[in-house]
Formats: sequence, C-alpha cells, structure tokens
Amino acid sequence: EIAEIQKEIYSDWGTFRDSDVSIEEGHKSGTEVYESKVSVVMGAYSSGAISAGSDTLTVERTPVTLTKIQFADVVDNNVLLDTRFERSMAKGAFNLVSTEFDNAVLQDITPAIGQAMEDVTWNGATAAQKALIAGLVPGAPQGSISAGAQTLAAAFPVNLVNSLPATILHNASLSKAVPGAGLGDYKKVLSIAAITSATIAAEYAKLYAVIDPKIIASTTDKPVIYAPLAHRQLMRIANNSVGAASNQNFLFASDANDAKAYYNGIEVKFKPLVGFMIASPPKYLKILMDLASDMSVLETGEMPAGAEQMWYKNVQAYATWVTNQRYIVLYGG
Repeated sequence: EIAEIQKEIYSDWGTFRDSDVSIEEGHKSGTEVYESKVSVVMGAYSSGAISAGSDTLTVERTPVTLTKIQFADVVDNNVLLDTRFERSMAKGAFNLVSTEFDNAVLQDITPAIGQAMEDVTWNGATAAQKALIAGLVPGAPQGSISAGAQTLAAAFPVNLVNSLPATILHNASLSKAVPGAGLGDYKKVLSIAAITSATIAAEYAKLYAVIDPKIIASTTDKPVIYAPLAHRQLMRIANNSVGAASNQNFLFASDANDAKAYYNGIEVKFKPLVGFMIASPPKYLKILMDLASDMSVLETGEMPAGAEQMWYKNVQAYATWVTNQRYIVLYGG
C-alpha cells in the first residue's frame, strides 16, 4: 500500500476566515437590523423662531430570523477491519477506534463543513425563496428583476438557508423604497453578455459604471467586487492574450496563483458564485450567526445501548442579510 493517504482538497475561500463580508455574531434565533436615513433641505435665513420643515430623520427596523442547521452522522469503525486502519486499534475485540483513521480522515470533517458553508453563502436558496423569486415580474429596466436572474435562481441548489444573491434578489427589508417582502433595491447591470476571456474586461466595465460614485470615492465604505471563482483564470488569460491589442485590464499584486486582484482600483474577491457578481462595501453584505466559531465545533460521542459506533454533530444558527441595498450592484440581477 502507498504510505500516504491521498486526501480530497477542501476549498477555503476566506469568507469566514478573513471576514470578507460583515459577520455579525451573538444571534441565537433572530435579530433586528436597523437602518437610518437623513435628508435636509436648504432654506432662506430667518432670525425668527424655527418652524417645522421637510427634513427627514428616519430609522427603520427589520426583524430577521436565523435558521438552525446541523452536520451530523454516525461512524461505524467496524468497517475499518481488514484495512490498514486496524493496525492502529488497541488490542481487544471491543477496541475499534483507529488513531490513524481519526488523524487522517475524521479531521477533514471540519474543513468539509467550512467548504459547505462557503458554498451556501454564495449559491443556493430555500425552496420557498426560489418560489418567491420565480413569482417576481421580470423586466428590462432598473427596478425589476431580469429574466436571466430568474433563470439563474431557478437553477439554485435547494438549501436550508439563502445565499447572498438570493437575499439580494428578494427580501422583506422595511428599509427599501417599497418596504416589505418583494424585489430587492439592488442596482442591476443592463445588457450583459456571456463572460469569456475575450469579453471579461468589457463586462467588468459595465459593472464598474453602475457603482454609485459616492461608493467609489468613499474612504470608509470602500467597495469590493465579488466574482465567480473562474474569473481569476479568465482575467489572467485576458491579460496575457497574444497580439498587439493585448491590454492588461486587471491588476494582480504578484504572479502568485493566489495573488490579490483589482479592477480599476477595486479589489476582486473570488467566491463560489454562479452567474452573478456583486459590487458592494463588505459591511452591507451580512452573515448573521450565533458564533462564527460554531463552524469548527465538532461534538462526538458513543452511540447508546452498546453500539460499537460513534456519532458526530456540528450545530449552527445562520442567515444572510443585506443593508443599504440601493448601493449594492448585482451583475446578472
């Protein structure tokens, strides 16, 4: 036998490790999200008493419910007999725990959970959310969902929680122009095309043009472009195209495969998105949890009634949410 056990590769795209979006902790089952808006009106000077005017100072409160989820299963070490793992079992017929199996295989449960949480954060929706998105009336202009977005949402994997794109498309925020359940207030990119190495620069230009200039110029709420994983390779190919027309539209911090990428000064973070891109300050994209560290907590124990099996279980409370939606650009929406 080959000494080393060849392991699966588990992706870690940094959403939770690097807080690539706003991760809000301390929520067991639900929370309240507050958004404020202030607008003022200039008036002619008067030395008299101040009277009521038309300035607006509003605070909206939206309740958000978290979903409790788990990863759990039973491990039967009896199946490890007659394999390499029985050599690390203690003597005695009752002793079936393999230290090699624990160290080489069971330790991969946590990174596998991390990969699963990355995936559901960026792709997928509940069956109910998919139905709500399908029920929206599609249209070409701003303020309506595109038929292409509904097609992408119809292809969402059915999950127990909603991804960020699913929440952006349809939510019940009371801070929207039309409060309550319905289409999100996101900005869409019109007349999009299939993204290839030949078109990626033009499509990013369309996305960049839609970002609110206030966000581009902000020193506190700088935007980030969240893009599908394959865009890194398409950018590299586009930058290194053959011919006199070659033009490097995307800046990479180095030649390393994991180097940071930028488009017109905005960092591009690559996520398991499918079809969609998001341009937004990270603080407007929220993951609500009890504790972010719950992802790495794995409880184990022996099965009851003398069963020669072990159980494991990981429990989390989770929801995605978005704020200041009018400043979020959803390419493909």
